[in-house]
Amino acid sequence: MEWLDVSFGSLTVMSSYQLAEFVPGTHGVDFLDLNEVPFDINEEPGILPPNYFTQLLDEAIDESPQPPVNTHAAVVNVEPAATNTYTGPFVAPTDTTSIAQDGNEDEASSQPNDPHVGMRYDTLEGAKEHYNAHAARKGFSVKVNSNRRSTITGEKQKQQFTCNKFRRPRKDDGGAELQVDVRPIPDSVSEDEADIENAELASVVADLAAQGRKEKAPKKRKRENIVHTFCKAQMVVKLIDGRWEVIHFVPEHNHPLIHKPSLTKYLRSHQGMPKEEKEFVKNLHNTNLTAGKMMEIMSEFYGSELLVPYTTKTITNYCATLTREETKDGDLAKVVSYFIELKEEKDPDFYFRLKLDDEDRVENIFWVDGAARKAYAEAYHDCVSFDATYLTNKYSMPFAPFIGINKHGQSIMLGCGFVKQELATSYDWLFESFLIAMNGLAPDNIITDQDGAMAVSIGRLFPSSVHRNCRWHIMQNAQLKCGPTLGRNPGLAEDFNDCIDFSFSPEEFEAKWALFVGKWPVVGGANSYFTTLYANRAKWVPCYFKHRFFPFLQSTQRSEGFNAILKRYTNPHKSILNFVQQYEKLQTHVLVKEGGNDYRTDCLELTPWSPFPVEEHAYKVYCRDIYLRFRNEFELIGRYNVLPFGCNFYKLEPNRGWCAKYGTRTYLVTANKEEATYYCECSKMDRDGILCCHILKIFTHLGVDEIPDRYILKRWTQGALSGYVPAAVAEQPDVMPPESQVQLRHANLNMGFTKLARIASRTDAATAIVNKHLRAAATEISHLNKSLKKKKPVSAVPSTSAPDQPTKPRDPSKTTTKGRTKEHRTVSALELHPKKKVQCHTCGSFEHNSATCKIRFL
Repeated sequence: MEWLDVSFGSLTVMSSYQLAEFVPGTHGVDFLDLNEVPFDINEEPGILPPNYFTQLLDEAIDESPQPPVNTHAAVVNVEPAATNTYTGPFVAPTDTTSIAQDGNEDEASSQPNDPHVGMRYDTLEGAKEHYNAHAARKGFSVKVNSNRRSTITGEKQKQQFTCNKFRRPRKDDGGAELQVDVRPIPDSVSEDEADIENAELASVVADLAAQGRKEKAPKKRKRENIVHTFCKAQMVVKLIDGRWEVIHFVPEHNHPLIHKPSLTKYLRSHQGMPKEEKEFVKNLHNTNLTAGKMMEIMSEFYGSELLVPYTTKTITNYCATLTREETKDGDLAKVVSYFIELKEEKDPDFYFRLKLDDEDRVENIFWVDGAARKAYAEAYHDCVSFDATYLTNKYSMPFAPFIGINKHGQSIMLGCGFVKQELATSYDWLFESFLIAMNGLAPDNIITDQDGAMAVSIGRLFPSSVHRNCRWHIMQNAQLKCGPTLGRNPGLAEDFNDCIDFSFSPEEFEAKWALFVGKWPVVGGANSYFTTLYANRAKWVPCYFKHRFFPFLQSTQRSEGFNAILKRYTNPHKSILNFVQQYEKLQTHVLVKEGGNDYRTDCLELTPWSPFPVEEHAYKVYCRDIYLRFRNEFELIGRYNVLPFGCNFYKLEPNRGWCAKYGTRTYLVTANKEEATYYCECSKMDRDGILCCHILKIFTHLGVDEIPDRYILKRWTQGALSGYVPAAVAEQPDVMPPESQVQLRHANLNMGFTKLARIASRTDAATAIVNKHLRAAATEISHLNKSLKKKKPVSAVPSTSAPDQPTKPRDPSKTTTKGRTKEHRTVSALELHPKKKVQCHTCGSFEHNSATCKIRFL
C-alpha cells in the first residue's frame, strides 16, 4: 500500500512502513519519555520571528481546514491530504504580511499561526520558535522536553515541546491548582537538591551552636518554583525527509492562561530581546547607563513600559552577559590585546607597561596615549596633580591618574595606572613607568594628597620636582580633629585662616604663628593637632610655594574633579578592560572640548569689560578661558588706590578696607616702565602665570597699554602646542557607521509604528486600513530587497605575520586597600559641630570623666 505525499511541489511515494509511523495499529508512534529532565528555551524570541515553515504548495491547500486532533489519544491519525508543507515567514495574528530577512527573498504571504498535525518546518529551531510564538499568543510558557536521537548518526530525530507546567504537582499541595505566577521564574531546584541544601544548612547551624559562636548562620536562598499541574499541552515534531513535521499536537491546558498581553513577558520562554534592540542596548551599556535608564529609553520608543516585551531584569541579565563575554578569556589578557591593537592601528605613540608577580598575575599597570605624551613634552610638564584614592575596577585596585592643565585651564590626563598596593615600591614602579613614557622628563611641580609612601617615592624618582600636599585634605582633617577646640573658642578659626592664607613669606608665617600660639594657648600643647600641622608646614602652607607654578589650585581638586567625570563613564564593579575602553572615550571627549575652546577663541568675539588697551591686548594673546580669568582679575583694579612709595615703588591700599582673595592688607609693587619689569609681593604671576590686579592697577596708573612679553606665558596662548591630530582620527569620515544607521532607523520606525498602532487599534476599520498597507509595503520592500541584492566580490587578503604576543597575564586577585571606607555615612569636613563637653559626675571637672576620675579611687 502506498500513499502520495505532497512535498515542495513534487510527488513522493510514502511506503507502508513510513505510514506506520502515523497509522495506529501498525508500528504506532514512539512517544517520548516525559520523566526525562527538561531544559528551558534559552533563546530570546524576536518581535518578528524568522522563517518557520515552508511555503504552501498552492492556495487551495492553504485554505483547507485543519485536521481534527484527538488530544487524549496515544496516537494521532494524520490525513495524507492535510500534510501541508510551508516555507516563508511567520506572521502576526492580524493576518498581516512579513518580510523575508537575512537575505531570504521569499514572497510575503499570509500564513496560519497555530501549529497543527502535518505542519512541516525547515529547521528544528523554526519549529521551536513557531510553537513559542503560539505560546506567547495563548499565554503560556514553553519547555523543550525529551528528544530522541539516531543510534547510528547521533542526530536528533524527534523533539517534544511542552508547557512549562507539564510535571506532576508536588505531593504536599494535594494537586491543587494555583493561580499563575507571572513574575520572572528563577532556575528550579529538584526536591532532592533542596533536601541536600537544607541538610547542609542545618549542619552549619549545629556546628556554630556546638562551638558557642555568635556568628549568624548563612541565609537560605529564597527560591520561587513553578506550580506544576501535569499539563498535557505539547507539540512533537519528527524529522521526515529532511524536514521536521508535527506528528502530535495537544492544544488544551488544565490551568489558567495569561490573557493580558503585557504580562506575557514575565513567562520564561518569552523573556528575550530582538537582535536590533540588543545592539541598541549594547550601545547604551557602553555609555554606562543603568538598566533602569535603559528601560526608560526603550519605554519612550514603545510608547509605554507596559508595551515593552521584556523587563528591566532582562536588560540587566543581558548587560551582565556582555560583561562576561568581553572578559571570558581573561580581563588583563584582553587589555593587553586591546593595547597592542590600539598601538598598531590607531596610535603608534601609545605606551603601556605591566608588572607581573611570580604567578603571572598583574600587580601594576600603566598606559598613556601619544597625544598626552606630546602635550606633556611640549608645554604641560610644569605642573601635575597625582591622586590614588578612587577605585574604579572590580579588583579594588586604586586608580592613579596623572592630571595636567592645558592651555585653556582645563584638566587633561597625562597617563594613568592601577596599583595593587599603595606602597612606596608600587609608586616607584609607577613613577618609573611615567618617566620612561615621557623620555625621562620629570614634572617641575607635583601636588598629591598627604600619603607617606607617595612622598617617599616622589623623593626618590622625582628629586628635582617640588612636591606639595593637598591643602584641602589637610584642612579637612584639621576641622574633624580640631572641631571641638574651634567650637569652644570663637575667633580661633578666623585667626588660624588669616595666618595660613595671608602670609606671603615663610618669615611672615613664622611671626604670625608665634602670635597665634601666644593668643591661643590651647593650640600650643604637645598633643595638639595644631602642633602637627605646624611641623608639616613646608608641605602645604601656601607661602612656601608662592614662587612655584601651581596654576589656580592649592589642592588635588583637578584629580578629584576628573574622578567625578570618570563616574559618568565607568563604575567600580566593572573590569579593567571596560575602564581602558572608556578611557579612550574620555580622552576623545577632552579633545572635543579643547577643540570647542579653540573655536571660541579664534572665531567668536567677546565684549571687553573696559576700554583699557591692556585688556584688549590680553584678549588678543590669551586663550578665551584664560582671558576670562585675566578679566576677573582686571575688574579688581577699582578696589585699590595707588600711593607712591619712593622710586619705582608703589603701595596699593584697598579703598573699601577689604578685597576679595587679597584681604585687608596693603601690597607693595615694584615697577620699572623703562625696563618693563614689574613685581608684586602677592606673587600671583609666579603661581598662576597671569598678572595680579595690583600690577594691572599700576599699568593703568603709568599708562602701560600692552602686557610685556616676559609676562605672557606661551602655555596660555593658542601657540602652546603644535597641531596634533591622531592619524586614525584624521582619516575617519565624519559620518555615522552603517550598522549604527540601521539601529537608528529601527528605533525611529518602532516609535512611528507604535503611534500608528495606538490610533488604528481604536476601530476595526482603521485596523483593516493599516493591515492593508502593511501587506502592500511588505510586498514592495521584498521586491526592493531582490533588486538591491548583489553578490559581494571576493578579494584576496594578503597574509601578514602576527606580532609576537607577550605572555598572557592573569587577572589580579581582589586586594584590600585604604581607598574608600565603607561607612554608613560620610561626614563632610565642612561640618563644624564640636562635641558636647563631658563633665565628671564625681568631681565636676571638664578635663576627664567619672571613669578616669582620681577621686573615685580614693
